[in-house]
Amino acid sequence: MEDNMEINKLKIKDFEVYHILSSKFKTFTIGIYFLSPLVEKELAYKSILSNYLTKYNEFHQSEKDLSIYLKKLYGMNLFCSYGRTGLVTSMNFVVRSINDKFLSEDEHLLDKAVEILNDTINHPFFDETLIDLEKKLLIEDIKRLYDNKSQYATKRFIDLMMPNEKCHFSSIGTIEAVEQIDLDNLLKSYQKMLSNQKIIYVIGDFKEQEIVNAFERLEVMPSVSETLDFIDYETKEISKVNEVIEEQKNRQSIVLMGYRSEIRVKDKLYEPMLVLSGMLGGFFHSTLFQEIREKRSLAYSINCDYNPRKGNFAIFAGISASKYDEFKEVVGKIIDDYKNGLFEDDVITLTKKAIITSIYKTADQQTYGVQFIINELAGIKARTIEEKVESINAVTKDELIEAAKCLKLDTIYLLKGTL
Repeated sequence: MEDNMEINKLKIKDFEVYHILSSKFKTFTIGIYFLSPLVEKELAYKSILSNYLTKYNEFHQSEKDLSIYLKKLYGMNLFCSYGRTGLVTSMNFVVRSINDKFLSEDEHLLDKAVEILNDTINHPFFDETLIDLEKKLLIEDIKRLYDNKSQYATKRFIDLMMPNEKCHFSSIGTIEAVEQIDLDNLLKSYQKMLSNQKIIYVIGDFKEQEIVNAFERLEVMPSVSETLDFIDYETKEISKVNEVIEEQKNRQSIVLMGYRSEIRVKDKLYEPMLVLSGMLGGFFHSTLFQEIREKRSLAYSINCDYNPRKGNFAIFAGISASKYDEFKEVVGKIIDDYKNGLFEDDVITLTKKAIITSIYKTADQQTYGVQFIINELAGIKARTIEEKVESINAVTKDELIEAAKCLKLDTIYLLKGTL
């Protein structure tokens, strides 16, 4: 882990709290992750709960009332970050506040933050009218996703490329699933959430006894042991490239090209694949951006994404429908050139610098240490910033060629504009 970052594990009652000691910020952050295996039928419930529980509780039964209370506590912030890592869904309930050290008198804000977290998790206010309102808001969000052509195209592409893999499940659920939610089944989902595996943490400049005293008031239900797959090994054999063209009344067309590399975060070619992804797309100097957009004007926009927890690599571009065939041909040639080592040393150097800059930037965030805890659960070795930087700088041209040779084209999806 980072040399100047200290993570301690404190035993409090019958649970553990990770203390990430940090004096860099004037604020502190506390939170609870609820972690569970990715199950499609549970996603809509989790999506509702992640929003609902942070708006109402037994002691503040309206969103306005809770908001006023938080403002009185020097603008204390309460939210839930909901998402997934590999084949694990996570609900991270977070309270962020200014540290008392920066106030004229001690307001016991750590105690109050834990109290708010406890009220949020353990003392919810479930009301049918409010649940119906939350359902309506979520259905509107889902509809907006489908109205956004880029998001629609990405969702269709993922469904086509991975129809039998859990990766294609929408984290926020489907309209049909949301419509079936009622008070009774939401309560059952909430009770199940309480028994999920947990990570409880505090990030800030506190003495151990302060944390023990504050967190003793937190009620924590024992966790049920479940297998958590933070790395997604689901895949398929590619017998032929799946090419799908769908027409809509848009001016611009959107194309996605999906590759499988089978290189994941714990593999020896992970760093080379990370650098390779940056060399191909993601930066202004990247080959796809320079060749496809700048030199040949084959795309209005182009970028790429490498998912190191699944091993997939995707190219996303906004193009004119008339340039689709030429676009595919040029992208194919660029990938082949990379497999044959036909790329400039300057691109390697610039990409390594850009990735290293992002490593330092990420490490400067207050929540940086939490990732170490999740990686520990996933069996991923903790490394210092210096070790991460060293591993990027150590990537060789031969390793980049080896990583490029792992790229296998799986699916091409074109959302063809007909206007």
